[in-house]
Amino acid sequence: MNTKRTLTSLLSASVLVLAGCASSPQATTDSPKNPGQPADITRIAPAVSIPAISTRKMVLTMTGPKHVVESKDWSDFKREWRDTFQDHAKEAGVAFSFTETAPSISTEDGTAILVDVADYRIVGIGARIWFGIMTGNAFIDAKVTYTNLRDGKRLGEQQYNTTSSAGSGIFAKVTPQQVDAIAKNVFLDLKTAK
Repeated sequence: MNTKRTLTSLLSASVLVLAGCASSPQATTDSPKNPGQPADITRIAPAVSIPAISTRKMVLTMTGPKHVVESKDWSDFKREWRDTFQDHAKEAGVAFSFTETAPSISTEDGTAILVDVADYRIVGIGARIWFGIMTGNAFIDAKVTYTNLRDGKRLGEQQYNTTSSAGSGIFAKVTPQQVDAIAKNVFLDLKTAK
C-alpha cells in the first residue's frame, strides 16, 4: 500500500516538474519565415536553389570541431540524423546514403549535404518525460551546406540554431524533434527545386 502511495506521489511530482519545460527551435537572427516551410524552424537564409535533376539522390555527411566529433554521444547524434533523413528520403522517393567523409565528384546527379555541427546537446524524449526541466535544454547549432554531386558546385547553405526553453510543458522539442524539423526544411528545398 505504501509503495503505491509513494509511486503515485512521485508521478504527481513528475507531472508538476514537467509542466515547466519546453522547447522551440529558434534562429539567431530575426529573419522572417519563408512561405511553406515547417512552422517550427526559422531560416537564417533564403531557401537553397537546387536544380531538379539533383534532387533524385542525397548524400549526407556530418562533421564538426574536435570537441564535437570526440563527444561521447557523437555517434548517437549522427545516428539520429541518419535515421531521420533516411525516413524523409524514403517518403520523398529520394535515394539516400550517409557517409563518414564528404563524397568526391560523382558521375551521378544528386546533392551532397554537409552538416557542420558547431555544438549540440542531446535530450531524448524519455529523459524529458521522466526528468522534465532537470534534463536541461536540447540544442543544435549547425550549418547545412548543399553541393552538387556531379560537379562539386556549392549550391548554398542554411544555418540552424534550435533550442529548448522552460515554460511549455512536456511537449518540448527535444533532439529527435529538432532534427526532424531541420530535415523537413532540407527536404522542402528539394521538393521546391526548379
